[in-house]
Amino acid sequence: MVNAATFNAPNWVDLSTPDADASIDFYRELLGWEFKTQKTEMGDYHVASVDRRDVGGVMEQSPEMAGAPASWTVFFNVEDIDEVVDSIGEAGGRVLEPPFPIPGGARVSVVIDSVGAMFALISGGPVADAVWMSVRPGAVCWVETMSRDVEASRRFYEAVFGWDASTSDDGYSTFTLDGEQVAGLLAMPPMVPDEAPSHWAVYFAVADCEVTQRAAVDLGGSVLVETRPVEIGRFAVLEDPAGATFDIMDFSDASMGHPITV
Repeated sequence: MVNAATFNAPNWVDLSTPDADASIDFYRELLGWEFKTQKTEMGDYHVASVDRRDVGGVMEQSPEMAGAPASWTVFFNVEDIDEVVDSIGEAGGRVLEPPFPIPGGARVSVVIDSVGAMFALISGGPVADAVWMSVRPGAVCWVETMSRDVEASRRFYEAVFGWDASTSDDGYSTFTLDGEQVAGLLAMPPMVPDEAPSHWAVYFAVADCEVTQRAAVDLGGSVLVETRPVEIGRFAVLEDPAGATFDIMDFSDASMGHPITV
């Protein structure tokens, strides 16, 4: 698995939410996260960690975003953000927010791929020279894009990030970069409402999917997809109390290996 400093690979997720305190309470109880708050010119940024490893960030939406749904965003580390932003348009995507500076010396841009899935680019600033994804409970263990047009998505990410895609017999595609697995690609399941756009999904590792699913409901969240088995374990799709969706995965019943082993 590539490390967090690898260019053109995922290296961060964060949550935009209308009530940061409530979201922090939810994820602290559900996933065992600890939080430290960084004061910035853009507002308080809350960094979640588990076992002293940073997982992602939580930030309260600005007043002008009032009414916008809570959502998780996947970030990809790039070497030259201006060059990549240009390639987004050339590949059929759109730029929602051109590159702008954030505290710490990095620059960020929010973009949409050619089939409507939003994600973010980040360049510069401090990056840990370590593997970021992990199967340890509470950590990000995978990211994937759920697409309304799998072939268009494949072409887009191959063009923008130089990824290669391989597809298994069950139709699931895995993107690789220099031989290392970086993300997944899945056709939008038929049970997803037609109005739901293509999007990036974030998976968090848990010790027991069913136990975590029940805990999420007790904490005010909801279940979009009940716990079900897959080749590498069990997963479920949940929604937090503010409406942000995320996936959970346990590997206790895995019959096959997983690319993330730390």
